[in-house]
Amino acid sequence: MMRKTINKSLPYIVGIIIGIVSFLPFTRPTSTAAFLTGFGKDAIKQWNYYLDYGLESQNIWQRAYVSLLGLLPSASPEVIYLQTSFDDGGESLSGNCSYTLSGEVPDARYWSYAIYGNDNYYLQDPNSLFDEPTFDDLFAQVTNGSELTSISAENYMIKIDNNLINQNGTLSHFGNDFTLIYRIYGPNLNYYENPISIPVASIINEGCK
Repeated sequence: MMRKTINKSLPYIVGIIIGIVSFLPFTRPTSTAAFLTGFGKDAIKQWNYYLDYGLESQNIWQRAYVSLLGLLPSASPEVIYLQTSFDDGGESLSGNCSYTLSGEVPDARYWSYAIYGNDNYYLQDPNSLFDEPTFDDLFAQVTNGSELTSISAENYMIKIDNNLINQNGTLSHFGNDFTLIYRIYGPNLNYYENPISIPVASIINEGCK
């Protein structure tokens, strides 16, 4: 009787396992998700770039992936998105380390960096969490280009550490492993023709605990 029950249940168990294993790669940006959707296959150094995150030409798998990640992307040519989870040494961005992000101001109307946890949510100060966060609470972890410099081709520097929440031009990981999103709004249209010309930042590991 037991064997018969197991034999009947086995296809369902296998199906559930396959479903979970198939779903997990799409819960965060991974090489598997990038391969199957086509997102993330283009890169400048360690930065994956997305020129068409919001285009109507996306197939159903791409749209499902973007929705699953909770993104509400603008359409090309309004914005270019870049993303990385690695420093210049190829190591994953760790909540145990401090980093210096430095680069050249892009030719664009506006640009910013945001820091996300590996659950695809903004990292917020664990000591200032609210059931109904305000706009400022949600976007405290966004460093805008206007906080640094808006002059094209000038250099900028952003410090990333455990808790720099009240300092302009910084990002805080609060001890969490993280991903960086670089958003370039109103970019020079030449970036679409020649993506390699997009100025991407270096990410230097300044030390770990």
